[in-house]
Amino acid sequence: MAVADILVGPINIWYSPVGTALPSINTIAVGASFGAGWVSAGMTLAPLSLSYEADEFELEVEQYPSPVSRARTKEKALIETQLAEFTAANLLLALASTQTVTAVAAGASVHASDTLKFGGDILLPMLQWGFETWALDASSNKLPKRVFIYKATASIGGKLEFSKKAALGIPLKISALVDTAKTAGQQLMEFQIVTGWKTS
Repeated sequence: MAVADILVGPINIWYSPVGTALPSINTIAVGASFGAGWVSAGMTLAPLSLSYEADEFELEVEQYPSPVSRARTKEKALIETQLAEFTAANLLLALASTQTVTAVAAGASVHASDTLKFGGDILLPMLQWGFETWALDASSNKLPKRVFIYKATASIGGKLEFSKKAALGIPLKISALVDTAKTAGQQLMEFQIVTGWKTS
């Protein structure tokens, strides 16, 4: 039994344009940037949850009381968390807006500000997402555990709650889409689980 397979710890969230190269499992250290094109989603207020559901068709024949075959007819992967930083960039993500943030630098008579105008978009922008956590091995090496969703749309997963008793978080829901450019059976997501440290 390997204690390093038991995960307890923080998770880092990254996103990029669809098709951006995934970070190398052998050269990108835990906590390091995922590389060109990847942007950190920052800190979170809630654990990240990943759910997977599938609808199945059961083939039944008259000769047997139980199904003789079963096929998957629909699958759905969903990620949920709560972004801790109330920024225009994070709102842009959660609202699935195709707009851009207008940034104004501080000047003699103007405050520094970010402005996001929202509403009326029909098509949802697609992004690639990556999530990273880790475990320690017996030598205290951080073994990365990463999940990648090749293509997904985001949505705001609840209310923005302004309160004097709790931090304001941005509920984020990420719904996976099929990546038809990949081989069947490999079109939804990828798990990279490092189980042992590389030799020198």
